[in-house]
Amino acid sequence: MNNRVQWAGLLAVLSTACQDVAPPASIAAPALSTGRTPVYAAAPIRTTAPTGKGLDVADDTNPPARTRFRIDYHNGSVMVGASNVYFIWYGSWSASDQQIVTDFVSNVGLSPYWQITSRYPTPDGFAPNGILFFGGATTDSYSHGPTLSDPDVADIVRQTLVAGALPQDPAGIFVVLGSADITDTTGLDVSYCGLHNTTAYNGGALRYIYVGNPKRSPTRCAPQGVGPNGSLGADGTVTILSGELFNTITDPDFGGWYDKLGLEGADKCVWTFGTTYKASNGALANVHLGTRDFLVQQLWVPSKNSGACGIAG
Repeated sequence: MNNRVQWAGLLAVLSTACQDVAPPASIAAPALSTGRTPVYAAAPIRTTAPTGKGLDVADDTNPPARTRFRIDYHNGSVMVGASNVYFIWYGSWSASDQQIVTDFVSNVGLSPYWQITSRYPTPDGFAPNGILFFGGATTDSYSHGPTLSDPDVADIVRQTLVAGALPQDPAGIFVVLGSADITDTTGLDVSYCGLHNTTAYNGGALRYIYVGNPKRSPTRCAPQGVGPNGSLGADGTVTILSGELFNTITDPDFGGWYDKLGLEGADKCVWTFGTTYKASNGALANVHLGTRDFLVQQLWVPSKNSGACGIAG
């Protein structure tokens, strides 16, 4: 066989071999490229709407990346101006525990902590003004039984107004506070510790909150044992209530301020407290309001491009 035939055969073999070799399956072509460095296009993060039950339990072993995304306005409602807060003490509460929670709401308005709400305006410049008033309270002795559903909570608020026990305040926030013997059918003390929502009433919208007494599940819903005011239930309630009030004002109808994960301003900082100090009884606290120390959760303080958790605006 002459040299020309040998070379022709060799070239044919090499050509066939090259056609049969494919790149490894693990190597993907870059979607975008700039200069010498390939840039891969990431899958878009779709915004998830909040549910009002954004407070993950304290012992969550895999919490979301709460501070990963900035918080954005979604063209919905924000509660501007001052807000009145009304309590519905559901079940059986001691007078001393009621006073602790009442003192918190009576003194938090205009504090540096509550001024964080003023950083959540609408595009036309209207914003909460950091003023909060305690509007009054009533008791409900188990009108819907010891086990509540979400519709039950909304109906407790509506029936309280129908009975004239609290004023029909369109700018009010109505807080149902369940005692330690009250159970819930939708995951309270298991997957969340408080909720906020809106219900229709008399042609308008009622903004309400439900918080169960943390004594029912202290390992999940209380930040510490006995709090700075000597109570597990009332001090723990203040911690949860601080976040739910903030979310109600900045995102009352789930169209206001939240991030891509559906986390509202308080949810992004839940179960974090910043710099703390010891109260007179040795419990941790981080704010002093009126004559009392409290341990409140941090809130998201937005900045131009991002933000951070804090206890002062």
